[in-house]
Amino acid sequence: MEKTSTTQIPSPTQQASPPAADCERVNTILDQLVVGQQPTVEDEEYIVDHADDCSPCFDSIEKQRAFIGFLMSHVGRKGAPNSLPNTILSRLQTEMA
Repeated sequence: MEKTSTTQIPSPTQQASPPAADCERVNTILDQLVVGQQPTVEDEEYIVDHADDCSPCFDSIEKQRAFIGFLMSHVGRKGAPNSLPNTILSRLQTEMA
C-alpha cells in the first residue's frame, strides 16, 4: 500500500492566527511608545512589518493612534510651574546642610 499524505487547504473562512508571541512583542513596543520610550530601529522595522501581515495588530495600532490623537486634542499638557527649579534647589540645599 502506498503512503499518501493529506494536505488540508484552509478555506477562506479559516485563517491562520498569528503567533501570540509576535503580537505580544507589538504590544510591548506600543506600551513603550505610550510612556515615551523611543523604539530601536529593529523594533520600528518589526512593528511595521508585523502590522502589514497581522490585521488584529494593525487594527490595534490604528485604535491606539486614534486614542493618542483623542488624548492630544482633549487633554492638555500641563507645564511645570516656573518655581520648580528654585523649589528643587532649595530642597537640595536643605538636604545637603
